[in-house]
Amino acid sequence: MTVMDLLRGMRPSEDTEGEGDDAPRAGGPAWLSDSARDVVIGLVTGLISLLVVLVPTVLGWMLDPRPGGSFGDPLGAAAAFWLLLHGAHLGAGATSVAFVPLMLGALVVWGAARGASRALETADVDDDFVADLLPRSVVGISGRWWLGYAVALVLASLLTLVGSLPLRWPTLVVPILVVPVLALAIAIRRLAREGHVLGPRLEAVVTPEAARRAWGPALRGLGLVLGLGAVGVAVAVVLSWHSVSSLHAEVGAGFLGGVLLAGAQLASLPNLALWVVSVFAGPGFSVVDGAHTSLSGTESGLMPLVPVFGAVPEPGTYPWAAWLFVLVPVLVGGYIGRRSLASVARLSSLRTKASVALMACAFVAVGLAILDGLGGGSLGAYRLADIGAPALRMALTLGLELAAGALAVVAWDAWRLRR
Repeated sequence: MTVMDLLRGMRPSEDTEGEGDDAPRAGGPAWLSDSARDVVIGLVTGLISLLVVLVPTVLGWMLDPRPGGSFGDPLGAAAAFWLLLHGAHLGAGATSVAFVPLMLGALVVWGAARGASRALETADVDDDFVADLLPRSVVGISGRWWLGYAVALVLASLLTLVGSLPLRWPTLVVPILVVPVLALAIAIRRLAREGHVLGPRLEAVVTPEAARRAWGPALRGLGLVLGLGAVGVAVAVVLSWHSVSSLHAEVGAGFLGGVLLAGAQLASLPNLALWVVSVFAGPGFSVVDGAHTSLSGTESGLMPLVPVFGAVPEPGTYPWAAWLFVLVPVLVGGYIGRRSLASVARLSSLRTKASVALMACAFVAVGLAILDGLGGGSLGAYRLADIGAPALRMALTLGLELAAGALAVVAWDAWRLRR
């Protein structure tokens, strides 16, 4: 059986029906039971994801080896970086690295969800429910897939021992829990579209009407906010291209290393977009302790040698006109308000319209705070121990600004209806 056969999770044929959960699947090896297959798919899912990081790292080391380095260095570095994408922390002593490029983190979750979906293809959705939540078959397959993925995480953790980036072992619980849970939730949701999967207890959970209607406007608003933040990053890089390119040359990463460095920075675009959004909202962000950027101005500080940080504005105080950028979240709130009005009946009460709009704004603010928390905010020790945007302050400030714009649109709509 090839790796792709394992991930495809071929459905059992009619000849294997009724042979029990551990009957070998048609087309697979006779010695591999269904239970073992689920564990193997979880293991292979994790190992393939690890290889996506491991192969280019090793190739980069082979093409540009460092003096005195060993082959274990790229292996350990790749394993450490893969675990970092899962939410683990690296470092020793006062040094702590906890920064997850959100784009790569999303790809890790997507890959794990694909593997979980392959494993769940053979689930019997008509099986008895466990505690009235999910079919027994779904629970069993999910648990076995989770076990296989956890084995891959443990193997990667052991591989970090041969590298120079130590793993903070207590944080290993985060990769073992967060990514598999998200992946299984996505896979079970896909499975629920094809059959009756959710048990009576889950179906009995009633989502408030305002929250259900606010979900669509919130997703659109979240995408718009992140898009505007990404545009802000792109504009800053273009305007400071000379500084960015000079820093890239000073790194001396070589051709392949330079490509990987550029790719890592591109994968961090959502993180950087959140920083720009925090500037629009008011709180701003810090690249290092003492180097803070907000609408009031930029404070100087010795920053790490990362090319994209060359786009940070020069130290100084900005004119009062810079505070006009606060209108950006307010205008986005107005857009959310318009989408919220479109999600309810035209003659709905003012309370209903305002509730949906405020709920959508709250979803956006909380979503951005969660993304900022998942992205992490540490690249080392001391002055690098806390970087990025303050998640709580950004969420509160941005939520108020979004709500102001949304309520203004709702009030304008109510005034038009009463004319």
